[in-house]
Amino acid sequence: MQTRSLGIQEVQQARLAQAFDPHVAPLNRWAEEQRSASGHWLPFFDPLDGGVLARVLLLLESPGPVVSRTRFVSMDNPDGTAENLRCLLHLSGLRRREVAMWNVVPWQMSENGVVTPRPGQYTEAASLTRHLLSMLADLQVVVLVGRHAERAWPLVGSALPTLPCPHPSPQNFVSRRDSAVLALGTLVKARRMVSGKEKGATPIPEE
Repeated sequence: MQTRSLGIQEVQQARLAQAFDPHVAPLNRWAEEQRSASGHWLPFFDPLDGGVLARVLLLLESPGPVVSRTRFVSMDNPDGTAENLRCLLHLSGLRRREVAMWNVVPWQMSENGVVTPRPGQYTEAASLTRHLLSMLADLQVVVLVGRHAERAWPLVGSALPTLPCPHPSPQNFVSRRDSAVLALGTLVKARRMVSGKEKGATPIPEE
């Protein structure tokens, strides 16, 4: 299993050539439209993921700095968080074509470093998340990756089942030794839910 592959220019170009394949074209056309409508730069959905056919949405915090170079929200991005997520997905048995990735604050906030979203940005972005959900007709569960996704989710107002998941950043995995195990368990549960072997999920309480 290769990780960080979008750090290779040839891979980036090949991925961009697939950005409007049928299963991701509606999503990436929408992302382009939002760049003009909102004034925010939104990245593309990865065509190696499930696109509009996804049954699991991995909802993270906000695009990291490398996204400005690769142009994709992707577990193939050349950073530690993406690499950890790619490994966890592989270990969980959840097929990549069953998954879509996005962020509760979906626009690029900094090309130079990680910037933590503010609560007002959660509110501003909630309508975008609602619209995204309306395009994912087969979606069965949303995995809220990290505390920011958990805090922002109630503003979306969706009744979809959710699963909380520790953020897969290298810093979090080092400082909280059980985070990787818990994250893997969450993805295994998501796999079991979409395969019909497990029903329901624990809702995230509003704070």
